[in-house]
Amino acid sequence: MEYEIEYNKAMEFINAIFKYSNSKQQQSIWNSKVLKNDPAKELLDFSPSKEVKDWLKYIDTHISPFLRNDLIFIAGKTINLLDVCFDLVIKKDLKEPCELIETLKSLDSWTLVELIYEKYDSNISLENDDMIIKSALTEICDEEISSIFMQIKNHPEEYKTEVIKIFETFYELYYNPFENKVYTFMKERCNKHNKTFKENPINFLNTIGLGDYSKFIIEKKKFRIFVSFYIDLGVFHFNIDNDFIMLFGHTIEHRFENKLTREKCKALFKALSDETRLDIIKITSQRPWYNKELADYFNLSTATLSYHLNLLLDLDIINFEPSVNNRYYYTTDKKHLKKLFDMALNEIVE
Repeated sequence: MEYEIEYNKAMEFINAIFKYSNSKQQQSIWNSKVLKNDPAKELLDFSPSKEVKDWLKYIDTHISPFLRNDLIFIAGKTINLLDVCFDLVIKKDLKEPCELIETLKSLDSWTLVELIYEKYDSNISLENDDMIIKSALTEICDEEISSIFMQIKNHPEEYKTEVIKIFETFYELYYNPFENKVYTFMKERCNKHNKTFKENPINFLNTIGLGDYSKFIIEKKKFRIFVSFYIDLGVFHFNIDNDFIMLFGHTIEHRFENKLTREKCKALFKALSDETRLDIIKITSQRPWYNKELADYFNLSTATLSYHLNLLLDLDIINFEPSVNNRYYYTTDKKHLKKLFDMALNEIVE
């Protein structure tokens, strides 16, 4: 099975709605009963990039308080609606935001209520008495969320009409004006991520997901990966039918940088753990030495000397320059060595 990182415009629209509403009431949602025991909670990072921050500021400057409150209600108090939208995008292979909105319009209002209710994973049927349903939902989430769902259940057509109105308004005023710029930017980012991903799929997934995803690749499981502009630094995992979905923010490469820093620190300490390598650093910091000189000085074979030198060269602790007589002269790069020490110190104590 050939895996590829995908970018879906309809999914991005959902991400944008979630991003804005989450930025307005992040604290209250983060402490809610629904997310309190979510094992992925500590892995999510929603700090916005400059581009997303500018977009959020633009909306705050122009949005009416009524639409803001409606968005928070839709994406916060009835957040299962967004999960339903994700399902529709995957199951119906929707590509554009307007396709998603039209699909919602085509849904029977009661069907929408049923789809939302399914996301609560309750064992109580919707055919039961309202008090029984509300009591079951209160155990799963909280009193406020369960009360809100009961209002939706009892006024499905009004809820659906309001959802479509909010989606259309948000799209027209705050998504569409940025659409082409974002899509152009994300086309380049998606290509970049796919290049990195295809070089080492397992390492890519394990780094951005902070887990072990090797089985998905090795056992060729049904697995789809999407990248987002508005999700930013976050990463989500969810299942839709038999597909495992990973959705991550395009600026996730900071995790590769962190991992690279950690690996460099380990390599530095390994390089400095041997007395011979410490002496090589010391004497080549005083003057250039060529390879045979070093081999004779330490009474080492060429192969053993090369092993020590390669560890130091890989870290750029020492440099070499060929001379006119085909000798390779090695010198310590003091500035880079100090930079490595500073990096290691920051990694350990910060």
